[in-house]
Amino acid sequence: MKSAIRWMILGMILGLILAAGTAQGAWLDLFKTSSSTTASSETTPSPAVSSEMISSATSSAASSDDFPKYLSSSWEKLSATLIETLNLQDKQEGLPLSSYFGEDKSSNAKKINALLNKAVEILLQGDANDLRRQAIILRTEIPALRLEIDELRNKRISAPETSKFPWIMTRPKIDERVQELNAEIENKTQTMAEIDKKIALALREMGLDLDDTQIDVLLTSVTGDDLFQNTVIFANVKRVVEKLAELCREDNDNLEINRRYTGMYLVLNDLLIVTQEGLAEKIDTHYKPQLAAIRTEAEGLRADALRRSQQTQYSEAQRRSFATNAQANGMTIRAAALYAELLEGQRKSVTATLSDLRRNRDLAENTYKTVRSTSDLRNLIRSGLDLFDSIQNLSMPKLQPFENNTIRKEFEAINKRLKR
Repeated sequence: MKSAIRWMILGMILGLILAAGTAQGAWLDLFKTSSSTTASSETTPSPAVSSEMISSATSSAASSDDFPKYLSSSWEKLSATLIETLNLQDKQEGLPLSSYFGEDKSSNAKKINALLNKAVEILLQGDANDLRRQAIILRTEIPALRLEIDELRNKRISAPETSKFPWIMTRPKIDERVQELNAEIENKTQTMAEIDKKIALALREMGLDLDDTQIDVLLTSVTGDDLFQNTVIFANVKRVVEKLAELCREDNDNLEINRRYTGMYLVLNDLLIVTQEGLAEKIDTHYKPQLAAIRTEAEGLRADALRRSQQTQYSEAQRRSFATNAQANGMTIRAAALYAELLEGQRKSVTATLSDLRRNRDLAENTYKTVRSTSDLRNLIRSGLDLFDSIQNLSMPKLQPFENNTIRKEFEAINKRLKR
């Protein structure tokens, strides 16, 4: 029984690691090492342990040199959150659907979601996410500086050439300020390019090979934030699961420890499902309908401009302006179509990921309950390993670089409207 339990725990952990993009061969080697160690020794089960004992044991193990410092420093908080979530999930089964007094499934589910969000915040740590925040700030600051320059140029029209009052903005003062702002924009643009390269490097370290132009699309798209955060979460969950694999190899076949590690794995799987479902909901109920409305509006304006550009009641100059407007709306339509392709690709990627995670979740939940009730797990382990072999690696949806700078600007304009 003890050997089977250890096989089961390591098998489940392999499933999530494969789903998060870890090479399959290395973890099959882990299984070989574990099985040979298990076969050579039999130990006496130790008494059941509390969550505090597990937290203490995992905390010391999490401090190894190859484990990220930001995760090791948060390990006790993360493991306590996962175990608390697990206890609430266990409690969920026996609660009534609704209750005037006391807890019910709805109130308990809210507590579970709050704890999952707490775990997400812990798992969002890391260099890649810090760089993403810096990039977002710069992408907000640069347009604001350009707007300030435009306002100053308008003020310059009526500004005096000289003034005896120092607080009056004269034309030379405005020119000097505009020059300062242009230099600031240049510096921030250069900094943003450097940060984008660092982000690309950080993502490559997570297993995502994206060039600078693809990074630009990722950070510019309305779903870029969600995709980026999910990428960071997946990478950190993978690290946590790898740590659980180490702990499973080091334990002394205690049934309670094995059960709790299985439960922590189950909660991590739920956390990944929640983040993916959140992105899918945003795409389906917010971004796609808004994008369709933008495209419909642009098509209507283009048709109207084309019609008026042919009407003789307007002057030749006016007809040329209508034709120019039609071309501009045509560019918006083209950018909207490319945006729709991007969203569709992201949605398909999310759908595939959710399918894998839900299958993993079904097995994790069943196995967690099995550990509590029976010792005959050999068939379950065998079927689980077959399933892990079929799980595909998670990947970022394909990101096509912008065709030209005009399309990029239209893309950014659509992005601002989608974020309203």
